[in-house]
Amino acid sequence: MEKRNIIIILAIILVQLFGNTSYAMEEKSILILVDELDLEVLEDITDGINFGTGLMNIKTRKPFGVESYYFSIAAGRKVGIKPEYYKGLYKDENGTIIISGYEDMVKDLSKGINNIKTNVLGEKLKDEGISYIGDNSSAIVAANNTGSINYGEIEIKYHKNWLINKTNLHLSKSNILVLSYNIDQTNYRVRLLKDYIQEYKDYNIFILPKKVSKRMEYIINSSLVPVIYINGKDNGMIKSSSTKREGFITIEDIYGELLSIYGEKDSSIIGNKINIVERQNNLNNIKDLFKKTINLILITYIFHGLVYFVQGYTAYYIYKNRKDKLDKINLFNSFIVINIFIGLLMGASSLHINIALYLFINLLTSYIITIFMADRDVNTIKLFATLTYGLIILGIIFYPETIYNSYIGFNNLFYGARYYGFNNGIMGVLLVSSIISCYFVMELFKNEFLKNLICLIHVFTNMIVLSANYGANTGGFLTALALFLIIIYTNLLGKNWNIKNLALLILAGILIFGVNMYFDYLSNEKSHAINFFIRLKTHGISEFVDMFRIKARELIKLTLLPPFSIVLVAQAISLRTLLNGINENLKKQTYIILITGIIGFLLNDTGMITFIYMTHYLISLLVYNRENPSRI
Repeated sequence: MEKRNIIIILAIILVQLFGNTSYAMEEKSILILVDELDLEVLEDITDGINFGTGLMNIKTRKPFGVESYYFSIAAGRKVGIKPEYYKGLYKDENGTIIISGYEDMVKDLSKGINNIKTNVLGEKLKDEGISYIGDNSSAIVAANNTGSINYGEIEIKYHKNWLINKTNLHLSKSNILVLSYNIDQTNYRVRLLKDYIQEYKDYNIFILPKKVSKRMEYIINSSLVPVIYINGKDNGMIKSSSTKREGFITIEDIYGELLSIYGEKDSSIIGNKINIVERQNNLNNIKDLFKKTINLILITYIFHGLVYFVQGYTAYYIYKNRKDKLDKINLFNSFIVINIFIGLLMGASSLHINIALYLFINLLTSYIITIFMADRDVNTIKLFATLTYGLIILGIIFYPETIYNSYIGFNNLFYGARYYGFNNGIMGVLLVSSIISCYFVMELFKNEFLKNLICLIHVFTNMIVLSANYGANTGGFLTALALFLIIIYTNLLGKNWNIKNLALLILAGILIFGVNMYFDYLSNEKSHAINFFIRLKTHGISEFVDMFRIKARELIKLTLLPPFSIVLVAQAISLRTLLNGINENLKKQTYIILITGIIGFLLNDTGMITFIYMTHYLISLLVYNRENPSRI
């Protein structure tokens, strides 16, 4: 009897020590929200420890501001909050931190997003306990659905003992701490932060700046910042399924990683788990990555500007009916088509680190090839469109970095909308070059079966590389699907079309789209599209309305703004003249390109770029045909 009593007493003691009310043995996480972070400070505070690092785009929905940023982290999705809603922090009689104005924020967000209150971090992980140390609106990250935080401080003292004592106190009551820390570009606070990180280096630590450091701020960079993720063991570059690119994560991934750490599963979330890819010298890697990213966006602006200038130049002299300028117009357009091919080839190199060298080699090579091809008895536009098409297909399947490192395939990481797959520029080049390549190769054969087979191979390949498995661009896949149906309709059905055949084509299109979505759903790394459908099921029609409103507003805004509006008008002027007097075979290609371009324009938020590049190739082809009517 006495022995049994001893066992019962020991059991009670163990329950008290390791019961659910204690967080002593649980996984601990600290989110340090700093004012800014540059690569020099990053190097100082991480000296001697293992850590993951990379870049994150802090751009949110409008209105931009720190409240929008903090709520985006808390909600796991980009949102926009009016800064005037935040009224301050205070503690009630029980010591609970209250965010004044939180209800107004939630009420405003609830107009477009369902269940926002139940999905914030403080509510989702309330069983883990979240505490806060700070004196500003960063408390939003830790708040539950009522805007309150059970444990924490509404002040911060930049003294080591105070910080460590308060951190230990609140992490004894909770598993997650949100710490607001202003570095203020002072050496003392950098050293203090370094000591703090050393103290808790075995915990999960996220260091996230709220703005771009002055040292990293360029005209083109107002939103890309370095971030740090420490998980106690790994050293390297951070990566997630959201970006599929080493060295990049999204705001939403912070939410996704925290849910992953604490075993919470939610198929409707946008963010994903963060992985650290092992690298020996991650500091050099992030420095090179940032420099390459800056250089690539500058290169992209330069060459896109060159394309737009040539479109304006072409339109001006065509409008003036200057036939004597056709030779020069043809030379310029051929140069651009060749330059796109050279740009893709150079994507396999690391020449982007030196802009001057990159521009010299790119422009000189393009010029030499253009002059060399000028007197050759082959259609330069068709030949290089075919070569470009083959290079894009090989690149996206075997080495996507080739695409990403070219100015036509570069995803604007400063814009923060796309990190992998085809952007709308490369999508337009892919589709238009596939159409031109298809007819160019068909001209080499007389057998009708082989011609039809060539067409089918081209359009099927388009759908494969623009599917969720590669491109993760639903608008791109739908455009490729539309091109497939157009080719079937024009090349295979010919004159034998009727309502029944049209209905069958539409059903085939729906079936193909459904199969693509089904395999996407079964995959481990789901695309943006399937995640959207999951969120639509969870949050209702408001998710669709919000997405449609954002995409439509973006399309209309960019279409009306220069330089896009100017280029579109210029291309319309050129086409008005060039479409007259073309032969039947070229006319078929022309209308396939135009219809596909219009579909791409309407289905994508930056669809005007798709249309501009498809139309550029078309104008180049039409000008070449007028200047060299006898060539293949």
